[in-house]
Amino acid sequence: MTAISENSLLLQAQRASTTCALLWQRAGISAERAAEVFAAMPCLQNALLQPIGDNEDPDTPIAYTLTAPLLTAFSRLSQLGEWQLALLGLNPSFREHWLCLAAARCREAGSMRDPQMLIKIISQLSDASAWVLEELEGTSMNPQLCAGPLSDLEHELIGHSLHDNAALPALLRILRASYQLTGCAECSAHESDSTITSLPPIDPSAKALDKNWCARRLLALPYSLLNQTKPHASWILTERGSSSDTSSHLTLFTQQPWLFLLSLLVFVQDAWAAEQRDSLLLVLPSNQNAFSPTEINIVVQGIEGDEVNVGNLAAFLLALLNNLNISLYPKIPDTHDLNRALAPLVANLLSRQIWQFKEGGRNETGLYSIHPDFGDACYSLPLAPIFSYRSARLQQAIKQTARDIRAAKLINIQGSGL
Repeated sequence: MTAISENSLLLQAQRASTTCALLWQRAGISAERAAEVFAAMPCLQNALLQPIGDNEDPDTPIAYTLTAPLLTAFSRLSQLGEWQLALLGLNPSFREHWLCLAAARCREAGSMRDPQMLIKIISQLSDASAWVLEELEGTSMNPQLCAGPLSDLEHELIGHSLHDNAALPALLRILRASYQLTGCAECSAHESDSTITSLPPIDPSAKALDKNWCARRLLALPYSLLNQTKPHASWILTERGSSSDTSSHLTLFTQQPWLFLLSLLVFVQDAWAAEQRDSLLLVLPSNQNAFSPTEINIVVQGIEGDEVNVGNLAAFLLALLNNLNISLYPKIPDTHDLNRALAPLVANLLSRQIWQFKEGGRNETGLYSIHPDFGDACYSLPLAPIFSYRSARLQQAIKQTARDIRAAKLINIQGSGL
């Protein structure tokens, strides 16, 4: 490879990696910024980035947002820099030298008396070992451990060049992530002859709540868990303004997606109970503050009154979002962190008299439910459309998620003989 081609490759990689960092920090990038990324990694366009269409011309993307495979890849890497390099690895020209390095590490480990090092490398590469095997079989020369054309960028992003001994774990993680993302892109291309269907931009009006909560949309975590990321409010579901705003319920629900989801949950709970069939209980375990709960349990009550604890509120919401095919940005949190982030939202709902809490009697737990005044408001204008036909799909998903988890829990109980 000539010096000119190496410089060109480095320049393209530097530009693409900078845009990938912006993509992560905002959850999406404009169509103009995406063009340079697609030039460097074409498979991102048709399979791994979600287009956001123009309202007037839906077939013309104005932006692209992250998808579940890209979010999953990030969760399996140790830092943003590794994720940027993993995306660059989707381009064979960028990853060529990295495969040589991995092949050299395998050959080096294979010459040792103890095979455990080679086994460990292959294990950490996982399916990407197929790429390295091709590299070993496809060259007559011994691969060398030396700096490659992207060495300066590698050092800038992760603190090491990938040929360094200290960078071996990162090298293996990056190649594995690149291989898995390449596989996702190939599967997507095989399953469909067309590109991913565009989603509409976020509509800030209450009339579009159902459209905003569509499949393949991203939902930003509650503000306290976002850290350094600043999602673009026109492209993904995220908080707009302050949750302490005293404006109308309509404004609150369009600006605060988590408050809307939690409000809809107690509405479904109330409507479900009125049907006198299954019902949903939001239970506060003993010795907790109702305005700052460590954990709220979800209990599904059958027609005959039998109760099955289906887990905590955070776990239930994660299952619900999975059923809706809505991915959490920037990552799927553990339930402890999400429950902690939900606590101030619960306090907000109680103070606004959207939720209410009733203390339990002796040896009984307290219960959350819809506040009667808010319950009445849901059946009157202007809230009635939102809590009827415009959210029918979300309401059905809440019920189905509860039933599915309850059925799975009962199977486990029966299987254990309890």
